[in-house]
Amino acid sequence: MEYSLVLTGQALAGHSVESIRERLLDTVKLPPQQVEALLPPARRVIKRGLDQPSAERLAARLRDAGLDIRVCSQKPEQPKSETAPDPLTVLAQLASQGLKRPSLSPRYAFHLLVVTLCCLLVPMFYTLLVVALGAGLAWYMIHIHHYITPFSNVWLLLLIYVVPGASGALLLLFLARPLFLKTVRPSKPLKLNLATEPRLQKTIEQLCQALDLRPPVEVHLTNAVNAGVQFEHGWAGFFSGRKVLILGLPLVAGLSVEQFVGVLAHEFGHFTQRLGMRCHFLLNRVNAWLDARGNGHDPWDERLAGWFHNDELWWALRLAVLIARAGISVSRGLMRGCLAMSFRFSRSLSRQMEFDADRYETLISGSSTFRSTAVQLRRLNLAWEQVDDQNAAIWRERRLLRDMPDAIALACAEMDDSVQCTIEAHLAEQTTRYWDTHPADLDRIRHSAALKAPGHLHDARPAPHLFDHFARYCQSVTRLYYATLGLDYQASQLQDSQAIRAVSRQRQSAFDALQEWTGRQWRGQPWLSLHLPVLAEHKRHGLQEVIDELRQHSPEISKAWQTAEKDEELRLTLAFCAQLDREGIQASVSEGQVFDAERDTQRLNDISAGDTASQEYLRNVASLYRWRIEQNMTFAEPADRAAWSLLQALCQLYGQVALLIEARLLAARFLDAHQQHGKELTDRLSHDALVRYQDLALRLLKKADGITQPFFDGENLGGYLRLRCPRLNAQPGEPMDFYQHSNTLVDSLMHAQRRAFSEVAQACEHSEKRQGIRGIRLILKQPSDALAG
Repeated sequence: MEYSLVLTGQALAGHSVESIRERLLDTVKLPPQQVEALLPPARRVIKRGLDQPSAERLAARLRDAGLDIRVCSQKPEQPKSETAPDPLTVLAQLASQGLKRPSLSPRYAFHLLVVTLCCLLVPMFYTLLVVALGAGLAWYMIHIHHYITPFSNVWLLLLIYVVPGASGALLLLFLARPLFLKTVRPSKPLKLNLATEPRLQKTIEQLCQALDLRPPVEVHLTNAVNAGVQFEHGWAGFFSGRKVLILGLPLVAGLSVEQFVGVLAHEFGHFTQRLGMRCHFLLNRVNAWLDARGNGHDPWDERLAGWFHNDELWWALRLAVLIARAGISVSRGLMRGCLAMSFRFSRSLSRQMEFDADRYETLISGSSTFRSTAVQLRRLNLAWEQVDDQNAAIWRERRLLRDMPDAIALACAEMDDSVQCTIEAHLAEQTTRYWDTHPADLDRIRHSAALKAPGHLHDARPAPHLFDHFARYCQSVTRLYYATLGLDYQASQLQDSQAIRAVSRQRQSAFDALQEWTGRQWRGQPWLSLHLPVLAEHKRHGLQEVIDELRQHSPEISKAWQTAEKDEELRLTLAFCAQLDREGIQASVSEGQVFDAERDTQRLNDISAGDTASQEYLRNVASLYRWRIEQNMTFAEPADRAAWSLLQALCQLYGQVALLIEARLLAARFLDAHQQHGKELTDRLSHDALVRYQDLALRLLKKADGITQPFFDGENLGGYLRLRCPRLNAQPGEPMDFYQHSNTLVDSLMHAQRRAFSEVAQACEHSEKRQGIRGIRLILKQPSDALAG
């Protein structure tokens, strides 16, 4: 096996960058150019193809110098598919022989039953508590007059009858409601007809026969990196024993046949413990019930909060509401305590069940494959997150992946050695923690390795080899995933993985060019006022002189831009506090700093008008950048000039964009305040904020309709924005509906500005290179394999 050395980008404890540089020069005797390439925060593969002794020796020398470096094994070549035996043949032999199942120890069975019984007693105790409270309240209201002296004071009568009766009734209502709440049914799953997949059907049937189990009655497909087996229809399956197999197609796409069949063996292995699975089902049901009752949200919470904060409510009823809310808080705290106790009791059993199921996976695919599967699952989860983020970014341009599992498998295959090294490091560092339901991967790998199982099935071909129509299913689960997200798209907008990845790389390349072209000065907000004319003193500069001046003042520019960005964030807080101050409510700008009307209102006005020191400085910077762009645009392509025109038009809109961001945040904050307190004031403030946001958005859309753009769907910028918010009404309507349907409006504007600026920067960078102009950053790029040769 070959090994590679990977820098983590960190220095070992007790070492600084300067000390590392000195040691690498004096002790390791590396050339200065290679030394600079190794210094933190560099993260790269520095040597590949080493045997283990050589890798360890070189790593030790670099660690002595203070570098944190890891030795990672490189993936071995997969065996050729034509040499792999048919997995159905292997499974057929296993089905005829059967796998030996360990007998259930009496001690484990007793432990299982005791824990399950204790957990089941919790809801029974809760039910008895509700019944006892109801009986106690009824007895109080009926018999209390026998224990008090007759009197005519109406206020005492209210305290004795109304307050306990009302608070007790409300508390009883809250405590009793969980006993009658209906379970929310999951969305309709995507079912696989196994009759259309004879190889997969045969694989499942033979594997279940080897484990002495009935095959699942249904197979459900999902877009998750996961697999599982559960009882069909909950309680119905609990009594009948009928089960459902759940397959995450990204998992299938990224595994080999032997890994996939091993995962199936693991999931079916759970059901070899018939008593354990039924007890586990009961434990999960109890824990889910306790969690929903202890941590769940109830609409009555908002009603009680509204009544309590209603100044017009009769004081006796407000007191009753206060007592009821206190009782509810106590009851929920009790439920959370019961959940923690039940959860802790059942964790050791859950971990033991995982070890038992791992045994079957190991017997089927082997101890060495078990470890590779654990690592591959981590890689696939990382790939899923990357692809999902990439898909969300490209949706800004009205494109989506047609086949997410395929894209996830591609992303996983393209991960470099540094990712593999990071996963290996996390694997080695992770331990089983107190509340974990599953053992740590390292503990499971050690348990599997202790079995020393060679495995029965060895087939490194991709797991989709077991399917006849895998791509069709992947596209179906992808569309189902989009439906759960509520995306409104057309079939023509779905594109292949390679096309989406190419567009994504192109956008990232353009953004990287923007970062390099600006010398890493660029910030998301505020936008440079590139629509303003170039200052007269800057027009006397040549292109190289402009860039040299930007380079010379780069630290000041970066600092000013960062300060202005923070001012934009502060502006939102100041606007919220100013609105509360106008209503006579004291607000805090930050912890320990109360809003001062005279001082902070002036700060808010200065930021809104662009009159802060950092914004004034950036206007001068914008003049330099505009002159730099104009000189590069002299011989630019039409597409580049179109990007420059769009960028100027967007920059001219920034004042309205900033107001729109402010209005949306105010609306969100006031809506949140109204949900918590339910006062008439918060209702009015939230409504006013929603109306203002809708008015600003419609005015901005009207201006955007007059801005042409060649980069996005839609005839103009307004058309693109409406396509991104397909349910957005063009005319004023219900403000709350407009607010909910325009949640991507600000994001679309920010993306359009970044895209236009990236295209302009990329064109300018190419132009300057052709002219031999030096950029802002004068850094010599180092080769990735710094120690090669």
